[in-house]
Amino acid sequence: MLANSLAEKRELIVWFLRTNRLKKPEAARVLEFIKDNKTLLSRVQFTQNLSDKKDALLISAVYTNTFPFDCRINNVSFGSVDEVIHQLKHNPPNKLYLWLSYVSPPNCLLCTQANRRKASAKPNPAAVAHRMLVDAVRAVNKKEARRKALMSKIDECLDERNFPKFKELTEELHRLD
Repeated sequence: MLANSLAEKRELIVWFLRTNRLKKPEAARVLEFIKDNKTLLSRVQFTQNLSDKKDALLISAVYTNTFPFDCRINNVSFGSVDEVIHQLKHNPPNKLYLWLSYVSPPNCLLCTQANRRKASAKPNPAAVAHRMLVDAVRAVNKKEARRKALMSKIDECLDERNFPKFKELTEELHRLD
């Protein structure tokens, strides 16, 4: 990988967090911890092969074929983000091999043609459900704002004794409800 200096490593981690949605979102805490710890960051070496490494960390973005999150320190696997941070704090490895698994953009000049993978646009069910909920809340809020505005205009018409306008606004209010 390209990152050699602390600044380049930090920049790569920041880029990865900003441009990718993680399969295990809480894994971002581990990357933030590594990024903010100069000693640990200096021990990081980026790789794409963790099979023979005893101190290894894998964090995957969505749309990749890799496992979401895996960490081995001294050949002991840790599945929890809190356990990993605790181990990195109290028992940091001499060298930590880090694989940030992501799909390369199609026009990335830094990636070789053989390493590029196409991202398939698979809708995330949780994201679709969240979007539907947000849209429903917006629709209800918009309808409620319109109802309040109509009620205010109806009150004004009553004060002004403008009965034709009052009738028109009350009909619109009935249609809205």
